[in-house]
Amino acid sequence: MRKIAPEEKRLMRRSYVKRIMNVVRTKGFLSLTISDMAKLMNMSRASLYNYFSSKEEILLEVIECYLTYIHEADQVIADESLSYQIRLQKVYEQTVLSALYASDIFMNDLQVGCPSLYAKKMDARKQRLDTVHSFYSQGMAAGLFNQLNPKVLIIQDEAALKVLTNSSFLLGEGLSLKQVLYDYYEAKKVQILKPEAISSEVDEHIHEVIERILRKLSSTF
Repeated sequence: MRKIAPEEKRLMRRSYVKRIMNVVRTKGFLSLTISDMAKLMNMSRASLYNYFSSKEEILLEVIECYLTYIHEADQVIADESLSYQIRLQKVYEQTVLSALYASDIFMNDLQVGCPSLYAKKMDARKQRLDTVHSFYSQGMAAGLFNQLNPKVLIIQDEAALKVLTNSSFLLGEGLSLKQVLYDYYEAKKVQILKPEAISSEVDEHIHEVIERILRKLSSTF
């Protein structure tokens, strides 16, 4: 087989890992073998070893994929050239995806099977929450957000979205994920933004945000 250039290998690793992210978030990974992962990546076990040396290395790439998204989202949230309303929508996107990809089964498997990666994931979570907390505080100081406790807002979102995006809950209540995401955003918008800060023009962007979330869940990052 031809020698794979480092940059090509990096891109291919990320591409292959994206194919298993929805599986590990919904079913965990401790029960998955290297052969299982190769099958999910649509490649042979022998080919898999051209890109990954072990199951742990695959999981490291999963975490790195998540961290890349968090870092990119944090940059948007902290970008003061964008309106608070647009950045609030990015906070919402990041919060939804974080709730989904940090599922209980995945986090439990990570803590048991790969404690060092679990610690890395938890460090990223803390950084994300610090960014969101700062954003809420700044929006309140700017007079655009209602005076609320940022910590309570964060906890509320984490708790509510874990339930609202759970497939069993959606099925039992006869709800679609798309509708739930729209409805929860509407509630969140009214809760956080002062009436004069709510803009129908900006609201048009939430359709793109939610469609992007749904695309990521159907394919991964």
